[in-house]
Amino acid sequence: MQIKQQLDAFKFSIFLLLSILFLGIGCSPPKQQNETTFRFMPPAFQDDFEQNPTQQEQLIQLWNVNLNGFTNQGLTGDPWNATNMAGITNYFNPSVTSAKEAAIAEIIWGAWPGRIERYYSDLPMNDQLAISDTGLKADGTIPPLITNDPCNPTGKIKYGPYGPRGFQDEYSEWSVQRNAAGKITRIDFTCENPEYWNTLWLINPDTVLSIYQRTLDYAKITMDDLVLHDASGKTIIDPSTNRPVYNPLNKWNSGAGGAMHLTSTPNTLQTEIGLATSSTLQRTSGNANEDALLCCGQFGQAFRNSDPHIGGSVNRIVEAGFQVTLTNPPGLYIQMPNFSQYKTPDNTPASQFWTMTRGRLKTANAYGDTLPGNYILHAKFEVPASYNYTVGDITIADSLIKWGGQIAQTFNMQIVASALKKPAGQVEDCTGTPSQATPAPQQLFHESVFNGMVQHKVPNPMQFPMNLLSSSTFIAPKTQVGSTDIPMVLTADEVDTSNGPPVITFDDPAITATFVKQEPITYAVPGNSYPSNSVALFLTVSVGPNAGLGTHGLSLSEAGKKPGPSMPALIHVVSTIQ
Repeated sequence: MQIKQQLDAFKFSIFLLLSILFLGIGCSPPKQQNETTFRFMPPAFQDDFEQNPTQQEQLIQLWNVNLNGFTNQGLTGDPWNATNMAGITNYFNPSVTSAKEAAIAEIIWGAWPGRIERYYSDLPMNDQLAISDTGLKADGTIPPLITNDPCNPTGKIKYGPYGPRGFQDEYSEWSVQRNAAGKITRIDFTCENPEYWNTLWLINPDTVLSIYQRTLDYAKITMDDLVLHDASGKTIIDPSTNRPVYNPLNKWNSGAGGAMHLTSTPNTLQTEIGLATSSTLQRTSGNANEDALLCCGQFGQAFRNSDPHIGGSVNRIVEAGFQVTLTNPPGLYIQMPNFSQYKTPDNTPASQFWTMTRGRLKTANAYGDTLPGNYILHAKFEVPASYNYTVGDITIADSLIKWGGQIAQTFNMQIVASALKKPAGQVEDCTGTPSQATPAPQQLFHESVFNGMVQHKVPNPMQFPMNLLSSSTFIAPKTQVGSTDIPMVLTADEVDTSNGPPVITFDDPAITATFVKQEPITYAVPGNSYPSNSVALFLTVSVGPNAGLGTHGLSLSEAGKKPGPSMPALIHVVSTIQ
């Protein structure tokens, strides 16, 4: 039987509002101290360059650039594809508005995929657990089809998200290792966002390799294991660094070898910020039914434990008269498991076999406030060799551990929100389809990176055609000021070129783009649960000598039509590529 730890929506809303309004349980009063210049910090204040303060500072600087970009993208909403999805006023960027006086509260949800329980409650628990570990039923067959869109069902699709661990979609993923007898010997759990790992790689790939080796306890992991190769085995170079491209689905992060960071396409921090920003809008649906609110506001995936509950919780905070943000350091965090129903063969407390390998149990914010909950980024559950039994000999609720999902059922995930007083905005109708949609810019890539990712096929249990582009991030590619004719690719909604080439306009007139060609592309834009049809616009981009340093957005328009809204932070102009 699944051990339920998460608070139900009603109890949580009362807890959250009381915490914020009265600074009671789960909320720390602000400290009075001098405020320093705000910067977004790495998740759990992780110091991965402890021996190299210069590179740690470079990491924080780049992370701050990336998080500001994600925040601005979230605040933009989706004015291209949906009505009533702009005008976000009750989410604030702490780089602009100080969170020093903010109240703090945690938002908690279960780590085991809620959609499995929703869609497959009629299957034996053994099959449900098998799906959470492998994407397949216990006999290795594909589970039954599910509705293609729970908000507007019109057909059936294979269970997703797709990818090696796509089915683990609660911002918590795990990898199981077994011995020759099939018993579980070790399980790695992670909630680290892919954007952080890509940022880390941009600073120093050698450090990424070292962390892989140390965290997974396997010194034989090589640099070549982690880089992206083309079909001939040649290493693909990223013009942002002039170094190899990181492969987020390398063999040590996509199978039984380990789980270093999140890989399911909706499990990204940029998505989490977008969910939080969008859910601040008050809706005619109200927030009593969290899935109904999600469908009304068109954010996230219905029936997950995470998305509807996060959205509903944020919406209730705003309804009570607050503006919100993710507390610094923004991240998704594993909570300590409930070991009360674990039993080992020799009565050793099972908690002794849970090891936090990255993150920390407790932390405080930059103002000295102790933050609620735990800040675990990566943990392993493994019985040391000195014992004469394995993880597979331990029971939970009198059932032997046969699946990693059994342990995932005993812990929660959390994010932490900060709230400042501000009246809620007007109530909006549910989102709709614009009478005349404007092509939406999605992501910008260096052409070599785009080609390498789109040509790299991704095996998955559903045998659905997937490529590595779905595992990319919204980190803006770097370009050096004064560079000309840089081959780049912009992905976007369908663009009509019958009347001429599309027009790409950057927010800095010193940055220009020339259209080369358009090709169709199918992939899951990071943050989306399922692939969709897009177009790839091949461009040459020039960055004039007077271009402003930092990130820039762009707008896209079809020939002869007005440009649509600008998508922030799609390109990062630097003085020198390092």
